[in-house]
Formats: sequence, C-alpha cells, structure tokens
Amino acid sequence: MDLEASDSYGSWSGAEIETFLSETRIPLRLSFAGNSGLLIVPVWFEYQAGRLWSCSPSDSFLVRALRDNAEVAFDVSTNDLPYRGVRGRGRASCTTAADNQTLERLLQRYLAGTDNPLAQWLLSRDVSEAVIEIDVTWLTSWDFSDRMATIEKISARLPGSAL
Repeated sequence: MDLEASDSYGSWSGAEIETFLSETRIPLRLSFAGNSGLLIVPVWFEYQAGRLWSCSPSDSFLVRALRDNAEVAFDVSTNDLPYRGVRGRGRASCTTAADNQTLERLLQRYLAGTDNPLAQWLLSRDVSEAVIEIDVTWLTSWDFSDRMATIEKISARLPGSAL
C-alpha cells in the first residue's frame, strides 16, 4: 500500500505511520487462519517500500498456514502508556530464501547485530528460511497520547513489572 505522506490514516499521517513502522522495535502481532482457526503470533519485522517483511523457517506452521491462506491482519502497538500504534490487513506471500539476508537484517534491527547467542543459534540452524512479504491492503493508526498525558507510564508506576 502506498501511503500518501500528508494524508490521514486514523490519528497519524502517512509520513508518521512510515516513521513509526520504520523506527519501532516492537514485534508485529500477525493474525492468520490456521487449520484449527485464527491465531496470533508475534514476529520481528521491517517496513520497506509500503510492505512489511519478516521470515520464518520454511517448514514452520506459520509459513505453511500462510501458503494455504494469504489473508492476514496485523498490529504494531506500544506496550506501555501512552498506547499508540498501527493495525491493518493484507496478503502474505512466502518465498524460500536463498540466503539469510532477511533474518540478518531482522537480527540487526532487534538485537543490534549477530554477535550474541540467540543470533548465532538462529543463523546456525540447518533450515531454509521463508521470506514473508505482507502487501498491506488497509491500515489505520491510533494514538491515545493526549488522553493519557497525565498518567504515569506503567513501568514507572510498577517498577520491575513485566509489560
């Protein structure tokens, strides 16, 4: 979906949505239809050229389900106050990757590199990765910053609490 920079999509302009999706390190919550019903899974993602990109092992339940039914919904939203984010719908396509470029970009984005045990484990697996490309067909944004401006963040009110 091509966002017009100055057009409004809910609370934010196209430019603000693109900035949020490009800069946030919050996993995307991806909803899809599995063989037993609807599911939601968190996945690392990157936003490029109006599309959402992720990856998963080619033989994973997620990839098999998306190949059977490409319709998805998604949410990228903050876990602490003020609540804000982007949600939408789209169609996913999965292609088997010839290399780990997408996974490496996601590791850089979420773990700041590959020099850590999790990244090394992910890269050392003997599995082929599928690149998941989500063609966004509809989206909107919301931002409760104004109505929550006087409320202290949960992390400040409840130190040590998991969000």
